[in-house]
Amino acid sequence: MKDRFYLACFRDNVGSNVSFHCIDGKGYATDINKAHLYNREEAQKEWDTGRTYDRPISADHVDALAIWKVDCQYIPKETSCDDFNELYVAYQENKWDGNDVYWLTMYFQPLTDFERAYRMDYVTAKAFLKSTDSRGFILIPFKQADEVKRRTFDFSKYNPRTMTQGAGLKMPAHLKKAKRRVESPMSRFNCPNCGKIVWQYNPYDFDHCERCGHIGD
Repeated sequence: MKDRFYLACFRDNVGSNVSFHCIDGKGYATDINKAHLYNREEAQKEWDTGRTYDRPISADHVDALAIWKVDCQYIPKETSCDDFNELYVAYQENKWDGNDVYWLTMYFQPLTDFERAYRMDYVTAKAFLKSTDSRGFILIPFKQADEVKRRTFDFSKYNPRTMTQGAGLKMPAHLKKAKRRVESPMSRFNCPNCGKIVWQYNPYDFDHCERCGHIGD
């Protein structure tokens, strides 16, 4: 296990993507390449003094599970297919994971993973546009999307036991205490007859007292 960690900020997650503290503290980003890299000592310090939604994660695990995605803000919003020498990809119209688009794959199942996008040559792309399969899709040159793709990490893949504690970090004492703290579902009353403290599930009206037998109205 290498001595490398990213610091996630779960408060700023976008869609399914984890957001990370950027290099030199310059904001947050879902682009892993913009994430600040911490060594073990630095990561532990950040966790010890950080907020409850900040969490160091092993960079090795994040890098191994990273997925290339494309933000809809940086690609054409209309179909473009006019160069015979280009490859083309198609994304689903009006569907996003956060800001990321869903790509047409070889098996026509749209996925956000850009590496699995179906790449079409010019002839295939033109045939696709004439078919009913193209309904609801926007076709664009592959290179335009490839130039703006970024590495992301899906929150559902985060396992704290292996990626944080299992990577050599120790959960701060204040987080352990908060984790053990369970809010009681019962409410406290004083018996209006004998004064005994009574715990009951009804938070609004006194029920009864087992000591003196008094029953509420």
